[in-house]
Amino acid sequence: MRSVCALAVALPLALCGCGGGIPPTHFYVLEPQDVSRVETVGAARGLAIGVETFRVDPPYDQDRIVYRVDGESAEVGFYAYHRWAAPLARMLRGLVVESFRDASEIAIDAAASGAFYDCYLDGTLVRLEELDVGAEQRVRMRLDLTLAASDGTELWSETLEAESSTRADDVREIVAEMARLLGRELSAVRPAVGRASTVCAPAGGA
Repeated sequence: MRSVCALAVALPLALCGCGGGIPPTHFYVLEPQDVSRVETVGAARGLAIGVETFRVDPPYDQDRIVYRVDGESAEVGFYAYHRWAAPLARMLRGLVVESFRDASEIAIDAAASGAFYDCYLDGTLVRLEELDVGAEQRVRMRLDLTLAASDGTELWSETLEAESSTRADDVREIVAEMARLLGRELSAVRPAVGRASTVCAPAGGA
């Protein structure tokens, strides 16, 4: 029994030290970056909005970060040692909440099970990837958003689609640019969400 236990402990150490070892895996979070803030226009005072868990389309619905060598190519690649630290759907919902949170007229948060909200913000991440075009690295995203009343009536929908250049080919900077691009597009639609939400009665109201 002792010899078996000793082997079980020693095996991982031997794997790590063999021929330089396996490259370390880097994990990334999708966090809000500094973007210009746009005030929400026309939101009902005291409005409560719940942000649903976002859907993520394939092939982005996994922990590996996606890249594409040519913007027009159907072939995608996956970083083997650069991965998302948490499910992209969960991190995206947090980014959406933070992008809207400084609007004083709106109480916005991740929708909790059993809680009531005046409106619900839902969405699908259709694309979030690095583009390698020649020697340039770019970021491309598409996010479909929908605002609905508590009875399910659709109040507003929009497709956010954008592309931008990165400052370097470092994956950390590419991920930061993904967050900047998403935050910029979300901030730009805040006024429209505010106007659409005016038909919702504040929680606990008539």
